Amino acid sequence: MTGWLLDTNVIAELSRPQGAKRVLAWAAVQDEALLFLSILTLGEYDKGFGNLPVDNPLRPRIAAGIAALEVRFAGRVLELTNPVVRRWGAISGAVKRQTGHAPPVIDTMLAATAIEHDLCLVTRNVRDVRHTGARWFNPWTDTSAAAERAAGS
Repeated sequence: MTGWLLDTNVIAELSRPQGAKRVLAWAAVQDEALLFLSILTLGEYDKGFGNLPVDNPLRPRIAAGIAALEVRFAGRVLELTNPVVRRWGAISGAVKRQTGHAPPVIDTMLAATAIEHDLCLVTRNVRDVRHTGARWFNPWTDTSAAAERAAGS
């Protein structure tokens, strides 16, 4: 494993002034260079921003937060490449065959990205990625020993 792919819910928690202690504690001991984002996370933030009324007083603060996120993760934002999308297709089909339900697109795209880049997906959405074959870690509930196992340490 070469690092951690942070789901949008992890980034959101880290940006909260009173974020979950376990999530904050886990992130505090990580090497920043080993933390990655998917372009999908930025897209999810853009979607939320675009949904705000143009006169919403929070728009400038949210826009600044998105820009700061891009700066912080410069060089560590992973694109949706052909191999990632092909892996997503294979994962989605296999999960639907195994469970009888089509899995959420963004969660399985994140799982495919994690697999293609040899990363561990850090997420609270365990139910949505459990059957994908991706390594995952839930910092809200899992212990540091679980993080080491997820990381393959």
